[in-house]
Amino acid sequence: MKQKNDIYHIERLGAFGEGIAKREGKTVFIKGALTGEEVIAAVSLTKKSFDIAELKNVVTPSPYRVKPKCKYFGVCGGCGLQHLEYAEQLRLKQRSVVETVKKVGGIDIEIPSIIASDKIFGYRNKLSFPVCGKNIGLYTENSHDIVNIDDCILQRPWNAPLIKALRNFMRDHGLDGKNEIRHIVAREKENSLAITLVAYRKIDIAAFADYLPFENFALFLNVNSKPNNVILGDEFYCIASKGTPPSFHPASFYQVNDFIADRLYAEVAECVKGGTVIDAYCGAGDLTLNLASAAKRVIGIDICAEAVEEAKEKARKRHILNADFYCGDCKKLLPRLVSECNDGTLLFDPPRKGLAPETTEFVKHLSPPTIVYISCNPATLARDLNLFSDDYSIKSIKLFDMFPNTPHVETLVVLSHKKPDGHIGVKVEFGEDEGQISLKEAEKRAEEHKPKEKVTYKMIQDYIEKTYGFKVHTAYIAEVKRDLGLP
Repeated sequence: MKQKNDIYHIERLGAFGEGIAKREGKTVFIKGALTGEEVIAAVSLTKKSFDIAELKNVVTPSPYRVKPKCKYFGVCGGCGLQHLEYAEQLRLKQRSVVETVKKVGGIDIEIPSIIASDKIFGYRNKLSFPVCGKNIGLYTENSHDIVNIDDCILQRPWNAPLIKALRNFMRDHGLDGKNEIRHIVAREKENSLAITLVAYRKIDIAAFADYLPFENFALFLNVNSKPNNVILGDEFYCIASKGTPPSFHPASFYQVNDFIADRLYAEVAECVKGGTVIDAYCGAGDLTLNLASAAKRVIGIDICAEAVEEAKEKARKRHILNADFYCGDCKKLLPRLVSECNDGTLLFDPPRKGLAPETTEFVKHLSPPTIVYISCNPATLARDLNLFSDDYSIKSIKLFDMFPNTPHVETLVVLSHKKPDGHIGVKVEFGEDEGQISLKEAEKRAEEHKPKEKVTYKMIQDYIEKTYGFKVHTAYIAEVKRDLGLP
């Protein structure tokens, strides 16, 4: 069926930078459109309560619209806000976090400002590109089709010669991304690169080192034979190195924007002065060790043995004596460590999925006086803040633009345990006699007022997929709920 072009007025931007319009009572999502614009678009997907339309032309452009620098913009799914003036990107992220925390977490917050990045291009110290056939690049949005690229301008300049080297190596050695290489991952720290080729099986990539035009690097092979979306497998092999090799393990976690990471860590240090810090998911210990000079004692926990050993080695090299690192499950280690540190601050920097519900309940039971929560996903942050809200109040919340030209943002929240003003002693007698509180009656009333099961976004997604046979993004669910006035 031929798509029909219509004119739409864009009322606002959604959480992922998509333009939002209304047509006959339905929400219409238009990628690439900006607030206040009149655009021509054609509906490409129709659902009961929303439509998705493809932008055809901008009739009345926003004063904040700028020309994207990247030639792949609009095709590649890597950065969705490059057409929006940077100052307006920051304002959008502020509004998005405030609205998300209110909508998902039911909490009203104010965020006076956001820390801007000194660079909005060339800031990323890490790349992760899928490989398929002769294509090396990034996925198109919401698909597994790869946009074949020569250079990503969000990455540092070394990404272009690295892509070229891999293409030449694969061509000369008859390799492809269907049966051998599935991903290339690289990170730069302290002027040295850790370059990892991820393969379906153990293959010979030693010759690739000769194609790399860098002075300081180490080349690794990672084997991941599992048919899933997880990039790295468990097997790592160091194949070659040159000059000064990197001091970090290729699987170690680091923030991708060094300038904003420094600002973020400095802010965290201000929050933990003089006390003990327990970094529950410390990775290679970068943040943990950065806090050592401000805190009385820092403790890092991670389940990855290589990351913990790397953190310990960093502490030794930097002569940091008030840092301890433990390898193991947080659930098993935290009770003892929290009980030993009465003045302790519990620090979380979880992945995008946030904290597991059982972790949240477990931490509430431990009742540390302060929780510092670093998040890169406002939706899961809002969910977790709601779970903590009965026991903790928000002391401060700050935003850091870790990911310019994308809809993503880093949030730092400090939570303080709610302390009672006082205690009242009440004597209660339970039983079935006169003047006593009946346990049977109490149980009956509790059952009558038992809260209904809370419907989660995941439950809605599963229901829609099972009933109608298609998947729907949480952003669309949120927009529909907002339109219908649902909590």
